[in-house]
Amino acid sequence: MSNIWSGEPFSWNFVTDLRYMLAFEFMRNAFAAGTMIAVVAAIIGYFVVLRRSAFATHALGHTGFSGAAAAVLVGVQPVYGLLLFTMFAGSGMALLGNRASNRDVEIGSVLAFALGLGLLFLSLYQGYATEAYSILFGEVLGISASGVSFTIWAGLAVLLVVAIIYRPLLFASLDEDVAEAKGLPMLLLGLAFLLLLAVTISIAVQIIGVLLIFALMVTPAAIAVRLTSRVGTAVIVAILISVSAAWAGLFIGFYVNAPVSFFITAIIFGEYVFVRGLGVLRASTFLRAVDATEPDGARSLRNAALTAAVSQVFLLAGAVVLIQSLLAHPSTSWDPAGLWSHARLAILLLGPGAGLAAASFGLYLFGFRKMATASREFTPAAFLTLAGLLGLLLAVGGLGLLLAGVGLNATGYALAPVMILFGVPTLAVGLVLSVVGLYGQAIGSWRVGLRYRDPALRSGAVLMAVPIAGNLVAYLGYRRALARGLPAGSSALLSLSD
Repeated sequence: MSNIWSGEPFSWNFVTDLRYMLAFEFMRNAFAAGTMIAVVAAIIGYFVVLRRSAFATHALGHTGFSGAAAAVLVGVQPVYGLLLFTMFAGSGMALLGNRASNRDVEIGSVLAFALGLGLLFLSLYQGYATEAYSILFGEVLGISASGVSFTIWAGLAVLLVVAIIYRPLLFASLDEDVAEAKGLPMLLLGLAFLLLLAVTISIAVQIIGVLLIFALMVTPAAIAVRLTSRVGTAVIVAILISVSAAWAGLFIGFYVNAPVSFFITAIIFGEYVFVRGLGVLRASTFLRAVDATEPDGARSLRNAALTAAVSQVFLLAGAVVLIQSLLAHPSTSWDPAGLWSHARLAILLLGPGAGLAAASFGLYLFGFRKMATASREFTPAAFLTLAGLLGLLLAVGGLGLLLAGVGLNATGYALAPVMILFGVPTLAVGLVLSVVGLYGQAIGSWRVGLRYRDPALRSGAVLMAVPIAGNLVAYLGYRRALARGLPAGSSALLSLSD
């Protein structure tokens, strides 16, 4: 597993951070190889999803481990054994079953035999098979200049072949029966695709590992096909997701003491859960119109606007008091007990403010649902409001994880760093979704206000900009307090807050 923690905190200047990082040759090699692998994996992964060949990806990845073990046994680089075994296994899968949708038995048979060979090779090897085991989780930071060259040339070869067979492969992937009726060589296309998949897996396991290969090979494409049905757009989206996750994983891994492959998989999985969650929200019964008149909906929205205004007063007042308390007692910035002692008034203001904000989100949601009975144009506003309500819950949960992790960090509690690691992104995603919810409320309230010539609703829509600006000011003030009085040994926490 690849740990590259530098021990340095973020400078909050990403250009400076990136320059410092790229001053190391191993990081330049990792970014070069990771970019090529991410691009190729996203493109091949799109066809994997279309052809429903996820099991083949899983099987070839594990077969590659057997090849790596064989290479270590004979004294050559593991990647060459991995490539050879995956190509042979892919050829066997294609020849034993010429239909992608009816190949599970053949794939399982080849997988079982290959794993048995891997066990044999490891038992015959007398030394420490560290290189073979590194294939399990990836070792992108150990890629040499020659390894980068091999990865780039192999990736370019895969892309060239994909460009040549793109149209027939796409046709055969979308509808095997029609493609076969049209006379396309299905066996040859299946063989070519599995060989391309084998080569892609062989180079991809260097960054993500055999056990985590799904993260780059399947999940970005699965996200893309849920976002768009256009082939070109889906491929571009998959590439953007894969490359950005690889870059972000390398960047974060340089500053946080955890494996790079974990960050890559966590980022992609988080994006997948987010996209699936949006789909669930769209189909949720919470967004279905209810049997109510439009005036009832407008009245609910007025109550929501009043509740939101009161919550804004509490939240802004609490933020001001909190910043003043932190500036006066900066050492309590990451101390939950100290916060309660020196910023009790702020907490007593922020708590009811958050509760009233959640209540206003709920009232807005029910108001838009009632309005949607007469006009579907208010369904998007209800959807965004529901997303914002979910964001509030995530923000509270993330903040709780973060503060609990910081509070337990001084005690040496083993899970404290994990709580901090998950608390920061959860809080960030929650805040983003909350802002999205405010945006939906503002648009919906403005439209209802125009329809009913209601100045109160239009004013409420304008006031939605206040909490957004207030959150930004509170965050900047909190960072200033942290910078003035961060406790000793907590520089990594400040970098995580970025």
